[in-house]
Amino acid sequence: MSKRIVINPLTRISGFMEIDVLIEQNKIVDAKTKGNLFRGFEQMLIDRSPFDAVYFTQRICGICSAAHSMASSLALENALKIKPNEQGIYLRDIIHACEFLQNHIRHFYQYTVPDFVKIEQTTILQADHDDFRLPKEINNRISKNYFDSLSISRLAHQMLAVLGGKAPHNHGVFIGGVTTKATAEKVVLLDANLQKITAFINEEMIPDVYDIAKYYPEYFQLGGGYGNLLSYGSFNHYEDLGTLYVDPFVKMNDRIEVFDETNIQEKIDYSWFKAPENTYKPDSIVPVPDMDKKEAYSWVKAPRYNHLPFEVGPLARLILCGAYPNRVSAMDRTIARALETKKITEIISTLLKQIIPDVDVQQKYEIPESASGKGLVDTTRGALGHWLKIKDKKISFYQIITPSTWDFSTRDENGNRGVAEEALVGTPIQNPDQPVEIGRILRSFDPCMSCATHVYRPGKQVKTIKVL
Repeated sequence: MSKRIVINPLTRISGFMEIDVLIEQNKIVDAKTKGNLFRGFEQMLIDRSPFDAVYFTQRICGICSAAHSMASSLALENALKIKPNEQGIYLRDIIHACEFLQNHIRHFYQYTVPDFVKIEQTTILQADHDDFRLPKEINNRISKNYFDSLSISRLAHQMLAVLGGKAPHNHGVFIGGVTTKATAEKVVLLDANLQKITAFINEEMIPDVYDIAKYYPEYFQLGGGYGNLLSYGSFNHYEDLGTLYVDPFVKMNDRIEVFDETNIQEKIDYSWFKAPENTYKPDSIVPVPDMDKKEAYSWVKAPRYNHLPFEVGPLARLILCGAYPNRVSAMDRTIARALETKKITEIISTLLKQIIPDVDVQQKYEIPESASGKGLVDTTRGALGHWLKIKDKKISFYQIITPSTWDFSTRDENGNRGVAEEALVGTPIQNPDQPVEIGRILRSFDPCMSCATHVYRPGKQVKTIKVL
């Protein structure tokens, strides 16, 4: 007997994602991830000043806004043929790294931990399942850290604001580096906050994730997916420091190869978009919305590399740089996020030691009559790309592929499901009335369909789980 389960919303971070799965004999046999929000930022930017893009695109997301300022700045630098000096790159990368810390700490404790740990102190976190296995002492420790992590993650945003002006939606990241100078006082403040965050990660977060892994071992066998991994590179190619994390690589067919941007395509066969072609290069077409399209089921498009789906994010980065065993599962994804958080603190510490106070990294830039550029950067959730064109000194084309588009894409014309869809297929569901396995696997990707909307309203029941 078949059962269909629809969960909406799925994430604890944004309300624009729905999952629709088909179950036969208590096992998932098909899955569709659905993004229910149209994002029109590409259209909004047409005919605007190219410099507006750095700040406009940050509004795509309240959680990873610095990531978009990074990708947009890199695309403009590529178009304007600007090479920032190393001090500008260091400062900009510190801002970006602070966003990694804030995002990872908050995602692990606020969005992942409640799947495995019974949080007793608040009524808004009433669990919709009863699969809690941790001994009381460990459960209470992680539950306490759930609340302590709020102030720790806030410290990371304070660090971001020291150089970026504010967080989220910083004013600091710009082409050429950042818009302000570092001072000795700022460096001391950044280092002091970093030490507090580092202590929490090493003493609490890392032990917490390994304790969860110990009591939920079957999640090392669930949520694997294709195993294709991709990174645009992260904290790499410094003139004096070399690569501190990972260079642009892909892994497919158990081989790691150098990433080639020309192999990226977008496909819209099952997305609510139309264009002259359903498969195109990201710098060639921006499709227009079409909600009447037959067979389509999501606003998320389907990026592909060499025509195949690829997973992006912390686990991909750690495997591609050789810092994690070659395993892909829901639990490996969760552990990788905690380990990457520790890695990022080490990178910030290294970059802070290179900062020379009171060095001006900015100058006046002239917009050309026409140009084109791309900005590819790995951010918290994975590979983020911005492509732009300039005509008559204004933006004439803008295209964005976010990390969650890679991980939560629709299927394509070749029948390839999206990465998260494939990760669900084959998963045993112990109790279809409490399909906790679905949430645990999908949240291991850190989905971010749109980070500016919250799903909880006092007195309103908005969460839906349908078993059909």
